[in-house]
Amino acid sequence: MRADFWIVWFFASAGVAKLLAIGENTIHGYGWRRAFLQRVRTVHNILLVSYPPAIFFGLGWFGPRLLFDGSWPAVCAWGWSGLAIGGIGFLALIASTIRHLTYRPPACEVVATSRIIDVAQQSTESLVGTGRAKWLARLPYNQQFTLEVHEKTYHLPDIPEAWDGLSIVHFSDVHFRGPVSRAYFEVVMHEVNQLGGDVVVFTGDLLDQKSCLSWIPDTFGRVSASMGCYFVLGNHDWYAEFDGPIRESLREQGWQDVSGRTISLARNGSTCTISGTERPWMGTAPDLSTKTPAELRVLLSHGPDQFVWAQKHSVDLMLAGHTHGGQIRLPILGPVYAPSIYSCRYASGVFLSNGTLMSVTRGVSGREPIRYNCRPEITKLILHKKFSSAQKIGD
Repeated sequence: MRADFWIVWFFASAGVAKLLAIGENTIHGYGWRRAFLQRVRTVHNILLVSYPPAIFFGLGWFGPRLLFDGSWPAVCAWGWSGLAIGGIGFLALIASTIRHLTYRPPACEVVATSRIIDVAQQSTESLVGTGRAKWLARLPYNQQFTLEVHEKTYHLPDIPEAWDGLSIVHFSDVHFRGPVSRAYFEVVMHEVNQLGGDVVVFTGDLLDQKSCLSWIPDTFGRVSASMGCYFVLGNHDWYAEFDGPIRESLREQGWQDVSGRTISLARNGSTCTISGTERPWMGTAPDLSTKTPAELRVLLSHGPDQFVWAQKHSVDLMLAGHTHGGQIRLPILGPVYAPSIYSCRYASGVFLSNGTLMSVTRGVSGREPIRYNCRPEITKLILHKKFSSAQKIGD
């Protein structure tokens, strides 16, 4: 059998898989209801499994018989079109792989430490709960129950001096559903508190199963911060059509809802505004039309797709989740599926553009409790003005 056909078939199949993933990611970045997205996923799966055999049998086994004694000039126009689509997709795969391998945090990240917590060792209860997906949580080498805790320091020259040293603890995407038990989230919330942030923020996707609403007091209710706890909700809260009771329950536990609105904190004549957006799924954008010179502007967004909007509205720090880091990151290739109009570009990490710093967390859990090469995480971010070389952080 001819090696040239096998090589072309492999690369074309990989390229089409990449294009289908990009399409799936992009569509999920818009405010479509779950029923429509499920139909899209069905079409995606059909095309994903049908393309490789179609090329293999249509060009290799039958038709021009490229597996045997056939010649490439005998390939018909439809065959070349199919291979060309695969080739375009493979170029996109190369580009995304290079972007993944060359990613570096922005230069304003001056300190970054992390530690791994084996949550099973912190709890006396089972971390695997109930539901049809619980078998995923038991898969070998699944990292769902290992939590990565980050502490990162950033130099942002434009922040007001009054807010130098502000610390914000950020987490997202808990997805209360059942396969991951409440005991896991109780440990996570304990670690959130242990980080001791001035502010704690949650950026959405709290609930997938309505019966888990009762978990909020023993999880979110145990979190506190000297300057308050703030939240926006996400698309899964919208899917559940239960966002009203979720908001009410969080407010009862002392959390402040910033969806479509702004809350101002004052310090030494300066203001830190914390705003939120749940677009494109719910609500409206906060009014950020006017910014004062003595204002630090923080935006909570469920997803990273509001990054350009944040830049246009002079946001200093944007915090987002939604993409889960891809949940499964392949060696070398990185994440494949991340629900964003930018596909996997902002699956996780920290990005700086036009003066806006965006931190995208991998989240705490997911609808499906599966993590490979993509641990759940919580992050403490510490903001400093840029000091001269003769100064030290904290002086």
